Parts: sequence; C-alpha cells; structure tokens
Amino acid sequence: MHQNRNTSQPVVLITGATDGIGRALAHIYRARGARVIGIGRRPAEEVSSDQRSDYCRVDLAQPFASTLVADVLRQRGVARLDRLIHCAGIGSYGAVDDQTPEAIDALLDVNLRAPIALTHALLPLLIAAHGHVTFIGSIAAALPAPNYAVYGATKAALEGFARSLREELRGRVGVQIVHPGATRTGMHAKSGVPPDRVNERRFPSPMWTAERIVRAIERNAAVATTGSVNRLLRCVGRHVGGIADAVAARQVVAPQHTIVDTTHPPGMLSTDGRRHCVVTGGANGIGRAVVERYARDGWLVTIIDREAPQINRAIQDATTFIQADLAHSEGIARALRHLAALPAADVVVQSAGINAVGAFAASAIDEQLTVIDINLRAPLHLTAGLLHLALLAPRATLVFIASLSVYTGYPGAAVYAASKDGLSSYARSLRVALAQRHMNVITVYPGPTRTAHARRYSPDNRRESRRMAPERVAACIATAVERRCARVIPGITNQAVALIGSVAPTLTMYAMRKTIFERLEALSGDVKAGRP
Repeated sequence: MHQNRNTSQPVVLITGATDGIGRALAHIYRARGARVIGIGRRPAEEVSSDQRSDYCRVDLAQPFASTLVADVLRQRGVARLDRLIHCAGIGSYGAVDDQTPEAIDALLDVNLRAPIALTHALLPLLIAAHGHVTFIGSIAAALPAPNYAVYGATKAALEGFARSLREELRGRVGVQIVHPGATRTGMHAKSGVPPDRVNERRFPSPMWTAERIVRAIERNAAVATTGSVNRLLRCVGRHVGGIADAVAARQVVAPQHTIVDTTHPPGMLSTDGRRHCVVTGGANGIGRAVVERYARDGWLVTIIDREAPQINRAIQDATTFIQADLAHSEGIARALRHLAALPAADVVVQSAGINAVGAFAASAIDEQLTVIDINLRAPLHLTAGLLHLALLAPRATLVFIASLSVYTGYPGAAVYAASKDGLSSYARSLRVALAQRHMNVITVYPGPTRTAHARRYSPDNRRESRRMAPERVAACIATAVERRCARVIPGITNQAVALIGSVAPTLTMYAMRKTIFERLEALSGDVKAGRP
C-alpha cells in the first residue's frame, strides 16, 4: 500500500494524463514538486517511467470507473486532493445523421458522465484539502459545431455543470472550466477528421496550451479561454451568433449513411392528409399541452412516454401512444421502430425531461446520471435515428425544450443544468447542419411553468399561480413552428431574466442561489432534524 510521501506535497489528479494536453499538464505539475496521479487507458508499460509509480489505468467510459479511482486513491493512502483536472476527452467528426448510438454514448460517457461521477466520488478528498476542480472544455461549447454536434454538446454541458457546481461548493472547493482551442494532438485524427480538413501545423503545441491552462487555474476564474484568438471566437459565438452560424454553415459535411425506406417514403401523409407531430414526454406538463394544441388544430399527434397519457376524449382519435422508456437504449429503439410505421413527422417536440434537486455533494450519483440519460442522451439518440432512418418530412421542424437555466445557472440542480446547456448547444449545431435541407430547429427556454414537474422539484410552491401555464408555452411553440424561429423564450419576464443572465451572470446566479439552493438546503436540514 502506498502512503502519502509528504503531507505538505500537493496532490494533483489528472485524467487523460498519458497524451496531449493531459500529459503536458502532468509534466508541469511534477516539475513544480506536486505528487501527480495520472489516469489513462494505456497499459502501465507504455507509460513513461517517471509516471508509473502513481499511474492508474482506468477506462473512464466504464460505469465503475469513478468507484475504481476512489478505491485506488484509498489504497495508496491519499487522504486529501488539492487539484482534480478533468482532461480526458474524445471527439467525433461527421454529419449528425451518421452519429451511431455507440459513438454518441462514448462521447457522453467520457466527456460528461465520467467527470460528473468522478467529481462526486472524490469530493470528500477535495473538501478535506479545500481543493480545486478544473474541467477542460472547448471553444466548441460556444460555437455552432455542425460536424462536431455531440462533442460540442458535451462540452457545453460540462460548462453548465461547472458554473452551477461552483456556486454550490463556494467556500469549500473551487470549481472552474477552461476552454482551449484546437491543439496539436492526435485527437483530430482519432475523431475521424479527414487530413485535408485540418492543418495541425497551425495549432499550438500541447505544452503551450497546458501552460495557459495552469495560468488560468492559478487565477481561479470561473470560466477561462486559452489564447486571444480563441477568446475572440468564443465572444463571437456567444454574442454575434449570426456570424458564427454563417461561417459554420460553410463547413457542413453531407451525410453518408442515411437509410431511405422505399416502402415508406419520407414525407408520406396520413390517409386523411393530416400533418404529423411527435411529442416526447407528451403525457404531462408542457408536452401534454403541445399534444392537445396540435390535436385540436387537426394534426395527427404521436405521444412517446413511459406512462400512458390521460387524453381528452375530444382528441383521442387524433393521437397515437408509443410506450417507451427513453432512459434506456431499448426504449429509444422501440420508439423509432413504431415511428417508422407512421407517417413522416412534420414536427418533433422533444419535451421529455426529469430533474434531481439538492446539493450535488449529498446526492445519489445514479439518480443524477439518469437526468443526463433522459434529458440529453435520449434526444441525441432519437434525433440521430430520425435523420438516419429518414423519418422526417421535407421542411420538418425539430423542437428542443431546454430551460431558462441555460441563462441563469441552477445551483441545487447542477446536473439538470448541464443537460439543458448541452441540449441547447446541440440544437444550435443541428440548426446549422439541417438548414441546407430546409429543415428548421427551434430551442425553447421555458422558465417556471405550472406543471407537476415544477411542483415536485421546487423548494417553494406558495406562488405556483405565478408560474406560466403550460398551454401558453405550447402556444408559443406552435407560433414559432409556423414562423420557423430559431429560439423561443416564453414570456416577457423570462426574456428579461435571460437578458440579465447574458450580461450579468453573477447577478442571476446569486439570485438562483438565494431562491433555490439555500431553500433546498434549509428544507434538507428540516428533514434531517425531523421538523415539518
């Protein structure tokens, strides 16, 4: 069993430490006298001799990875952790249609689920040292990335998680995210980028990027970007979206593997000529309001949900129900099989979503990761399947229900915030990717809504009547579909909050902490003390 060799020696754990930026970071911290524990997938014999004593071979894509790392640290006598740097990451290049379920899962597992789970497992060690967590993001988080749509979504989700977690752990553990730009590593080739599409000689070296990441860590900025050019790109992506979208549109690659079922032509109408709307999570809340709106307007509506909806008799003849649990691959595959037997979808509203509220440090990690599965993984899989199988009508519209938390943060539901930031990023990239095919993508950012979902997760329902009715959100969605909008924030108040969150994020985060997180903490204290 290893023991801490020097109790005053800082302990730094770096994932992805055997290649690229992670390896350069490990070299820098070793040179500074830190004990560096490297995590990687390579066999120990392939790791340089100076890394082997504190090297841990772990495949972070595996569900047990975080538990394994925590066990290894315990066996090696590590009782405190000064720095945790999440550098491991993978990419994937290509058309959104060509993203396989396996590729989507790999990106989510390594780039998002692993950092969340590992942070959760190691928080006691970080708290003991008043330590610091750094997530390595990417400038793709702020840009439309039509050829890297899932990758960009994972990095945007990581940023959403980091900023909400930072507020939760304030005063105990520092949290930040650093966004490097393209770096001269093997990641581009592994992602499938054609050699003629990228000139790696123009990119900085891993050591150059690592040095700037270390400087950002020392400044402890909540969000940092390496390099002046990358900072400019991030600024343009966040604040001058039209320019970024136009540039990205010129880079879109065509799909190569779309399946067209000649027995069920894309765009086929129902027997009575009605248009077709598909709604996930259509049994309750906003989803149900959308179902009722489109059914009353004379559309054929298909509901995908794990529980049977209570449908008004007046619209029963217009609705079809597909029972499927979108938290699991079998449920998504089941939904796609049933959709293949129905008319092509003119509108798809991805409304299914769950939450898990409370302090992340005290939460059950399996429950938190299920939020990622339903809120982000399922829409990515379902969208890729709809495109790959050609189940969308010409000029179809895809609608993604994100959250106002994209603008405000959500301490007390950091993983939920991550899922919605990731979904928003994916929708933006998808909009650019599908524009040439005359399809539209809309992202909806509802605020507090009068639903059972909001009632279940809110720490204070005394002012429930002030929340927006789901029928009003559904009306905004229907109008946006007809106008082929790109973004919808229902309600003037929500629009004002989003604007403040864009220009003064510290203010909205402070408000969210006071109105959400601190109330959740107080309720948790009451429960533990047995108070009603």
